[in-house]
Amino acid sequence: MQEELDSIEGPEQSEDAATCFPRTEKGVPFCWDYQIKGFFKDACSSLRRVPGTRSSKKTAFKKVIDGTMFVGPRVIPFQLPEGAKLGRCERPLRASGPSGERVALAASETVPVGTTLDFDVLVMNPKDTETVREWLDYGRLRGLFQWRNSGKGRFEWEEVGEE
Repeated sequence: MQEELDSIEGPEQSEDAATCFPRTEKGVPFCWDYQIKGFFKDACSSLRRVPGTRSSKKTAFKKVIDGTMFVGPRVIPFQLPEGAKLGRCERPLRASGPSGERVALAASETVPVGTTLDFDVLVMNPKDTETVREWLDYGRLRGLFQWRNSGKGRFEWEEVGEE
């Protein structure tokens, strides 16, 4: 917990309640390993509803992901294209309640197109390797992180080695 708090506190912390990426000691934005595992759970949950997918046959998938699939390193730095900077996404959030309509503004940091993440996935059960590939392929449609429902965070992936 303290490690996570240390990564978001500091002189550059936003004053306007925007959601910001954590930073390394050198100020490089990053994501946590558990955010990738969270993506796996989200992807499997969605693809379970699609007949013929490997995920549609998964039972107790959250327990499988937590216990037999491991992402590393813990801190996964964003590698921004040369000269690129983080952006900002804002949109209104609307809600209806007993007291009427409410509107609030949500704001988040964004990474530019062409940003990469380099991480490892250890899959302890070889039968699950193709399922992880299915989830990563799904990332082209679904995306990662907070704004994935709006189409942000979509990605392509490349397998660069296998052990």
